[in-house]
Amino acid sequence: MRPLLTEGHDRIAAGLNDIVVRRLFSAGLALEAMVGLMGDHQAAVTAQEAISELDLAVRGLRDMVFDHHRPDLPAAGRWG
Repeated sequence: MRPLLTEGHDRIAAGLNDIVVRRLFSAGLALEAMVGLMGDHQAAVTAQEAISELDLAVRGLRDMVFDHHRPDLPAAGRWG
């Protein structure tokens, strides 16, 4: 059985993950819509790069939240 404190941390981490991921995803969707309106304008390339960065941020956040208790990762975390 896991300690109550650890379960609380997991619950909070999952809740924060949901909130932050939804905001990042929403920002990415808004940028995607803008890219569609920009056509071949150079700004579309910049917006697409920002979308890629948001995608990486979402993946990184999910990895940190959901992989932090995997036994095959070091205690400091994946990037620590």
